[in-house]
Amino acid sequence: MQDRLQTAWRYMNAEVWRPLFDRFAQLYPDLPIEVARAMLERPAGKPIFVPAAVQAVLDALRKHVATVLDQVADARAAIGLIKSAFFLNERAVAAPLADVAVAFKGYDSADLDAAYRDRLARFLKRHALPYRLDAAPLNLTPLLHGEVDALYRSLRSHAAGNDGIGEALAAFEDAWARLATEWSQIAGKEAIRASSLLAENVLVAASAGQDNESTKELNRMRIGNRFPSNDFANIFDRAYTFANTYPNIRHPGNAACRKRDLRREDAVLAALLFVGLSACAHDLCKDEA
Repeated sequence: MQDRLQTAWRYMNAEVWRPLFDRFAQLYPDLPIEVARAMLERPAGKPIFVPAAVQAVLDALRKHVATVLDQVADARAAIGLIKSAFFLNERAVAAPLADVAVAFKGYDSADLDAAYRDRLARFLKRHALPYRLDAAPLNLTPLLHGEVDALYRSLRSHAAGNDGIGEALAAFEDAWARLATEWSQIAGKEAIRASSLLAENVLVAASAGQDNESTKELNRMRIGNRFPSNDFANIFDRAYTFANTYPNIRHPGNAACRKRDLRREDAVLAALLFVGLSACAHDLCKDEA
């Protein structure tokens, strides 16, 4: 499963490289060679591409790298041949983009630096990529919501192979759609309830039939040292207790527990907690290698 920046790479040539090369074709005609060099000549111990014998086109580029870096036309063609699947992961895409900025410093051109930075900023914005673009030195800093997005995609992958989790995830997404359309106490409670049931379904599935509800599975994971500390495990246990005792989320509840009405941010926080646990539960239950 490719990350978002890795997937968006397919648009990089059209949106960043070609416009940049065309704009500075007269002043700096060898820009394509510098970009290709950043991709194909990597420092030892810092690979960005998959190993040899995985991608035939990539193997050919590696074999003929000297030729690629000798002619501008060959370099431009080589850049166009680099596909998303060649990269190891999302960070492997970000690393050479920063290296290109370092290479461009050798031209001592503020216009070139600004144009490259502007092209990258527009690229990140257009594809809603979870990165902050730092200027000095240029660097793509990953942001938290990108990790949350990756967790959610992992959860959807688990759901595709388990009917119970798939149904619970669909129920949560339907409840979240109603909350997103119009906030109300009922919509907030439905979203929290659905997210807690999703987490319970995932925990039961991760237990491989050993338990049939959240508290028992959390206790089993606690005893098995699946969390870094019991206090960390208690975060999820107390969230589950909240969903059971706050009136009319999962049960009639206890009116004495209610300190105020729910707010939208309460539903967001609860959903992040339960959905985050759902996404990580299978890995938490695995034995470390």
